[in-house]
Amino acid sequence: MDENNNLQVLRLVELDCSSNTLVPFTQEFRVHGFDIYWDSIDPTELTFMFVNHQRTGAGISIFRHRIGTKFLQFVKTVKSPLLYAPNDVVATSRSTFYATNDMRSTSRMMRKIEMLLGMPWGHVVYYGHEGMVIKAAAGISYPNGIARSADGNTIFVAASSEPSVNMYRPRLDGSLELVGKTVFRNFVPDNVSVDTATGQVLVSGKLRGIVFM
Repeated sequence: MDENNNLQVLRLVELDCSSNTLVPFTQEFRVHGFDIYWDSIDPTELTFMFVNHQRTGAGISIFRHRIGTKFLQFVKTVKSPLLYAPNDVVATSRSTFYATNDMRSTSRMMRKIEMLLGMPWGHVVYYGHEGMVIKAAAGISYPNGIARSADGNTIFVAASSEPSVNMYRPRLDGSLELVGKTVFRNFVPDNVSVDTATGQVLVSGKLRGIVFM
């Protein structure tokens, strides 16, 4: 959707190094959560990060977009043994991010059991500069949506099975310090976002946890 509320279709492309031309994106693209990053270094460029559940292994696929063009150009797909069940991602720069791993289990049956019991086995992963990947926060019951405050000083994580929205302070090494949480009754938080104009935290969810089954 552009600034005039017109729907635009953006093609996925990648650079063919042999011909130095842009060609259609060749990787599998099975999207879950995503985020869009902008900064004032180059105000004409946006960075898109997608949770990509490829059959060869899940990861975060990063694209760049020049405002006014009709395509997203592939940069890289980040994969790691720590990114085994990504649900959502929030960019912290053009190349770094936090991502939620919603559960420890990967099989459908075990995921249902883990969700039903509300086991605190999910965590948040930080991908930093030069390929550093760490477990930034652990012990979370179904970490789902994730967002970042406008000043970058707070990371919000929707913990669907608690149910709560947890607030973390990023440390210099990328790890996260839990500084507070909002606990809900009869409401299951799913996605979380921040209105950058007002700083308000917006939480969407469902009235019953059973819908996640």
